[in-house]
Amino acid sequence: MNLKAASVIACTMGSLIAAFGVVDAVIAAPERIGCYGDNWRPTLAMLEATPAGPMTFKTLRCTPIPEGWPRMVPPALSPNGEFVYAFGSWKGLWLGDVTRGGRAHTVNEKLPGDLFTLTAPFTWLDDSSSVIGVKRETTVVGSVSYSSLRPYLFSVDGSQTKLPELTHPGGSLDKIYWIDGSGLALAGFGMDERGDKKEDQHRQTLAFVDAHNGAILQAVEKASVPGLADQRSLEAVKSKIDPSGKAHVLVKWEPSKWLLWVQGQSPQVVPLPPTAHWSPFVLSSDASSVLIMGNLSATGWVCELSDRCPQPIPQSGMIAEFRDLSTGLVKWTISGTASYFSRSLHPAVSPDGRWGLISLPDEQGAALALISMTSGKVIQKIRQPGWGPIGLSFSADSKFAFVTGGTIVATYAVAE
Repeated sequence: MNLKAASVIACTMGSLIAAFGVVDAVIAAPERIGCYGDNWRPTLAMLEATPAGPMTFKTLRCTPIPEGWPRMVPPALSPNGEFVYAFGSWKGLWLGDVTRGGRAHTVNEKLPGDLFTLTAPFTWLDDSSSVIGVKRETTVVGSVSYSSLRPYLFSVDGSQTKLPELTHPGGSLDKIYWIDGSGLALAGFGMDERGDKKEDQHRQTLAFVDAHNGAILQAVEKASVPGLADQRSLEAVKSKIDPSGKAHVLVKWEPSKWLLWVQGQSPQVVPLPPTAHWSPFVLSSDASSVLIMGNLSATGWVCELSDRCPQPIPQSGMIAEFRDLSTGLVKWTISGTASYFSRSLHPAVSPDGRWGLISLPDEQGAALALISMTSGKVIQKIRQPGWGPIGLSFSADSKFAFVTGGTIVATYAVAE
């Protein structure tokens, strides 16, 4: 299957301008859209990128996501910029227009998500028509109950479409990681980590799947991959479609291995070093390298009575590094000192491969930064807003950067 066509995001400049209110460059102050009241000045000031450079703060949009909605993951914009969803795990899924008074619907069901990694198996389809995700379904055969994930489509109008069941002899569908919004995914069968039977562990299977058609495109047992049999659990997955249309998937395993799988080829362990637990990472735009965050944080006691707590102990080290996937060699490193408790956000790389968005500690607490993917140089910084989980992303044409969190979307124009 040609993934190149499947991964093309249906996003045009016109829809971005309409959705986010991007104004002409001659207007210096950022525009507020749907953000009412007179207390936005501090927020606008902290979101200004300094020093002046390629990234310019354009709009601050307040979406109609309910204020009380759980903040497990950042809100997710549709590719055409017209819709947004918010995930609440035990509360469900909220979908609606980005403008107030438009369509909105809530899926009032408990849905799968990972609280430790702050991730959820949901994403917009490329054509922005629906969110593709999963529900957990339980079936009873005799006296034995079986729990498995089942792909679904969730639409803004409130409708749900049950997609074909994904089945494999290796066991139930326990994990799924979407590859863009094409309906393709990396799936894990027989990987329920609550199980302790050795024979079940041996049959753990990874597979490229097509959720629209319920098809297994390529599968491999974990135990058959050289160097992977002794790894306990799957920690994180990131994927990318390369310029030729092939899907590349990088899987981090606990305690120490990294698995690279290019569709149509055999998966192989690559020579990347062990990292701090739950360290976020993302593949480069051409899928040849990986940007890894260091989760650099101060150490010490965390307690509620802050005036009686000792000050955090600053720690110096790696904030982010860029490594070649085939050799594991470092291309560049960003180092620094964390004087406060912190945790790295999931980074983003622009589709044209020029820019990256990362979180980093600095003398004022926590910041976001635009970096050069060629050199690792920090180009501009913004204060990290306190909106709960923060999402960083770029538009499909690399001309805009987005910072999302809570009910807010900050949009930046990125000069060529």
